Amino acid sequence: MSDDVAAATRDQKVIYEQRCEDFRSLNGFLWQSPLIIMSLTGGLWFAVASFALSDAARSMLLVFAGLANLLMIGALIRLRWVMQSVLTDIRGYDDKTKVGGNYIIVGVFSLLLLMTAIGSFVASCNPGAHFTKPASADVKAGN
Repeated sequence: MSDDVAAATRDQKVIYEQRCEDFRSLNGFLWQSPLIIMSLTGGLWFAVASFALSDAARSMLLVFAGLANLLMIGALIRLRWVMQSVLTDIRGYDDKTKVGGNYIIVGVFSLLLLMTAIGSFVASCNPGAHFTKPASADVKAGN
C-alpha cells in the first residue's frame, strides 16, 4: 500500500513540474506574440510607404495589417485565459488560495494593437493621402 502512495506522490510531482513548464512556455509565448505582430505590421507599413504600389494594393496590405492586429487581440486574450487555468491548477497542487486573473498586460497590448488596427483601417481608405511615395506610372498604367 505504501508503494501506491509513493507512486502517486511521484506522479503528482511530475504533473506539477510539467504544469510549471507549461506555464513558463505559455508565458514566453505571451511576451513574444506582440513582438511578432508588431514586426508584421511594421513590415507591411514599410512596404506600403516605400514601394511603388497602386492604391488598391496599399489598401489591401493595410486592411490585412488591421485584421492581423485584431486577430492577435483575440489570440492574446485566449492565451492569457489558458495561462490562468494552468496557474489555477498549479496553485491547487501547492494548496495555495486561488487568485483572480490579472489581464493588465494583455489589456495594454490589446489597446495598442487596437489603435494600430484602427490606424491601418483609416489609412487603407485613402493610402495616397497618408503615404508620401506616389504610385509609379507603370502601376497606374497597369503595366
